[in-house]
Amino acid sequence: MGKLASYLLSAPVFLFIGVLFLLPVGLLVWSSFFHVEGPHAGSFTLDVYIKFFDDPYNISMVWRTAKLSAITTLVSLVLAFPVALHLRQMGPRMRSLITLMLISPLLTSVVVRTLSWVILLGPKGVINSALLSLNLSPVSLIYNDWGVVIGLTHVFFGYMALSLMTTISKIDDNLLLAASNLGASRWVILKEIIIPMSLPGILAGCVLVFGMSASTYATPALLGGTSSKLMATEIYDLTVNYLEFREAAAVALLLFIGVATISFLFNRWLEHGRGKVVFQ
Repeated sequence: MGKLASYLLSAPVFLFIGVLFLLPVGLLVWSSFFHVEGPHAGSFTLDVYIKFFDDPYNISMVWRTAKLSAITTLVSLVLAFPVALHLRQMGPRMRSLITLMLISPLLTSVVVRTLSWVILLGPKGVINSALLSLNLSPVSLIYNDWGVVIGLTHVFFGYMALSLMTTISKIDDNLLLAASNLGASRWVILKEIIIPMSLPGILAGCVLVFGMSASTYATPALLGGTSSKLMATEIYDLTVNYLEFREAAAVALLLFIGVATISFLFNRWLEHGRGKVVFQ
């Protein structure tokens, strides 16, 4: 009876998700594989996908999405790992303050944060104005891949830092002390103890940052422009500007499958070897 009651209490939530999310997504996917109108309505077809992969522009867009998402994930990991290690050594009050500072940007609109980078990185922005005042040549940091990576790293850095901090803070100090007493250097302790025991946090942070970087719209649209177009911006253009819903559905499905596949492979890679012991 108790199990039945739990199912009945959960039914409204599952119904809400199913009707308002899963059903529209399912219809969207269905429309990419079947003709929805015309004399061949209801018949199976792969013409949308064949047309997509026949266009070199689309292939370069898929590659650019994967490349910039991977670079953003790597840069966020490299920058967040020292921060997480430093937070581990702080007292509870200071750690809470720094954590609040990391969380606070996440509470701000992505559009607002991205527009601030437009002001900083623009051709007449703060950085180029400072370079010109020093009689130096301006640099192009916007409407290209560099601008997208900078903006995405700033937007999603907090997720990586929080994921790493949660795992690193749980490492037993006695374990590190024992390794130090046995003659292990700081590099050996980092390589043999801290990094392997941080793999769950690394996995969580990388999956979060990569998935959100590949599927975000506002930052690539504002900082990348038309020269660094990603799949998410293409989906928006196909849906809103061109009303090509079948093509947009196909790109959305390919994006979902790509992110899920790369996340799975990354998970398996981290779990391989000694890391597998950490996850058991």
